[in-house]
Amino acid sequence: MNISNSEKNCFNLLCIHNAFLMKTFVILFMLLALTFNWSYAHTGNDSNKGQGDQENEVNKVDSEGRKQGLWIYLGKDQPEKGYPENGKIAEGPFVDDRKNGHWIIYHLDGKTPKTEGTYENNRPNGSYIKYHPNGKIKEVGTYSKRFYIDSLKRYNELGVLVYESNYDSIGKESGTVKYFYDNGNLEFVYEAKDGNPHGKATRYWSNGDIKEELIFGSEGNVLETTGEIEPVSKIVEVKNPKAKSAKLPPKPNSQPNFKPNGYNKIFNKDKELWMEGDFKSGLLYDGRLYVYDEDGLLFKVEIYKEGRYHSDGQL
Repeated sequence: MNISNSEKNCFNLLCIHNAFLMKTFVILFMLLALTFNWSYAHTGNDSNKGQGDQENEVNKVDSEGRKQGLWIYLGKDQPEKGYPENGKIAEGPFVDDRKNGHWIIYHLDGKTPKTEGTYENNRPNGSYIKYHPNGKIKEVGTYSKRFYIDSLKRYNELGVLVYESNYDSIGKESGTVKYFYDNGNLEFVYEAKDGNPHGKATRYWSNGDIKEELIFGSEGNVLETTGEIEPVSKIVEVKNPKAKSAKLPPKPNSQPNFKPNGYNKIFNKDKELWMEGDFKSGLLYDGRLYVYDEDGLLFKVEIYKEGRYHSDGQL
């Protein structure tokens, strides 16, 4: 087959043209690949930067040295408290150096919440939940202006309800108040008015039999009582799950005029009321222990009975 010179020239031009297109395509492909890789890397760097910025937003102070935004306190920040080095002590938001918003305080393990609730202007205000060290709910209630309001419930370490009441707008028991044994049976029930028992009240044995019936006056004084009534059925011992591990009160040291067996009112090194009540063998036996937070503000009041922690009282 004979091919003319003109046909040969056309074929050569076509080959050159195709080669040029192929080379152009390869160059464009490489440029697109490089652009994609750069964009991906740039996006990744931005993402990492965002995470870093977020981390940098924790534990910040403003130009005036005031805490702002989210703060997280770790064991290594306050080693004197005995938390694990990287365990959490507390976390929540600050506004102008004051706690405002949702805060979580942790148990000594640094991971189990102890108290979870709302702060307003550095004080507990709003609904809250307290937890036992095993994670079970200990108390559910609402604070307003340092008082309990509305419903308040307390539970033992097994999750059994042991106290139930309502509080009025000024933090006093109101309406039906119930105490329960650790087995869930009713222990004591009365009607409260202005924080005092009022009218008829009944105590029960742990098996549910009536133990005593009382009539209270308007000032919370007992007007009538049946005295202790013998149980009808056999009493089953109520096992308190916290009996062996109940918290003991701290021991005061070097207190002037301290009576190891008698009533004392004790102040801490900052001259704030620390303990008050009856003492036995140098320890708080029946009374109140005042607990302050790291800012020196009263955080809670612990009630001690017979030398052991019983419950939290009103602020």
